[in-house]
Amino acid sequence: MAAGATAGTWVLVLSLWGAVVGGQNITARIGEPLVLNCKGAPKKPPQQLEWKLNTGRTEAWKILSPQGSPWDSVARVLPNGSLLLPAIGIQDEGTFRCRATNRHGKETKSNYRVRVYQIPGKPEILDPASELMAGVPNKVVERSGRSRKLPLFLQVGTCVSEGSYPEGTLSWHLDGKPLIPDGKGVSVKEQIRRNPETGLFTLQSELMVTPAQGGNAHPTFSCSFSPGIPRRRALNTAPIQPIVWEPVPLEEVRLVVEPEGGAVVRGGTVTLTCEAPAQPPPQIHWVKDGMPLPLPPSPILLLPEVGPQDQGTYSCVATHPSHGSQESPAVSISITETGEEGPTTGSVGGSGLGTLALVLGILGGLGITALLIGIIMWRRRRRQGEERKAPENQEEEEERAELNQSEEPEAAESGTGGS
Repeated sequence: MAAGATAGTWVLVLSLWGAVVGGQNITARIGEPLVLNCKGAPKKPPQQLEWKLNTGRTEAWKILSPQGSPWDSVARVLPNGSLLLPAIGIQDEGTFRCRATNRHGKETKSNYRVRVYQIPGKPEILDPASELMAGVPNKVVERSGRSRKLPLFLQVGTCVSEGSYPEGTLSWHLDGKPLIPDGKGVSVKEQIRRNPETGLFTLQSELMVTPAQGGNAHPTFSCSFSPGIPRRRALNTAPIQPIVWEPVPLEEVRLVVEPEGGAVVRGGTVTLTCEAPAQPPPQIHWVKDGMPLPLPPSPILLLPEVGPQDQGTYSCVATHPSHGSQESPAVSISITETGEEGPTTGSVGGSGLGTLALVLGILGGLGITALLIGIIMWRRRRRQGEERKAPENQEEEEERAELNQSEEPEAAESGTGGS
């Protein structure tokens, strides 16, 4: 009795040992064929064997044998006793067992644990940052009234991996070293989605950092996907290298108006420019007569075709994420009336036109003066010429008279001699 019990115990131990030894973990790529061997099965019929399957397609154990019909297009027993799955899928994950008896009556069991996988395409970084600002903490006021500073996180990019099974993991690297989220200088937001039709996963990982002041001005960030199965290499994204700027404090905010002085003719144009040098650039909002204008942030305010409704006092407010808000000195915009001689000085276009008219007037006056001087000089020269010509004519007449007087006595003498 005791010997029989001992023998039964050994049989149980040996059977369990055989199940453990025969057990094997199998990984197969989704969509590819998989063949599972039934150990100890005769190579040729007649065969005494059966396969038992417990997968995502079955509610209980599914039994297949060489004498039975194949299981649709899912699986079938080959002539040598092996089990063929033509195109394995996610629903085929599970346990596969084969029990075979040879011609001598020896029974052999084979156990398989099948898992499937799908390697996604190469991950990529979407919306990569081209510039980052070295961290300046934000001041936060708690309910107790005490204030503490929290890091100002800036988005580096979003790493995306599509079409994996199992889901796997995404991880970030800085200059080749792993980045560990700590909530102080590194923050990561992860999201996992599964396609209801294919069962494949899409992973997203958004990296936000607070670059340290005085650190590397050209850091290199990269992201890698690690498959959820062993002995598979990680897939890496192309690296990105944003520029890190050191913060520049917000200096005095200036408001420049064109035309200078803010006086403009009705229908003219006024350009207001808010100068607030800082890094990162602050947001600029506009105020008129003490009331904020409902306009999107912009450093330039253009007032075309100015009318009475545009008159008033204008200023700009620069808001910096770490230095607060600062308002510029105000300027007044007014409309000037035009007189008979055209626009008054200081109006839009009037200043330039007035200067042009002044220059033309001066040039015209100089031209007229030069013309008058030329006429006067010409008249003087003509008068002097006439005065010089008059004496010369008088001397010629006197010479002619003397010649005539000398010719008359000679004529008389000649007449007397002839008689």
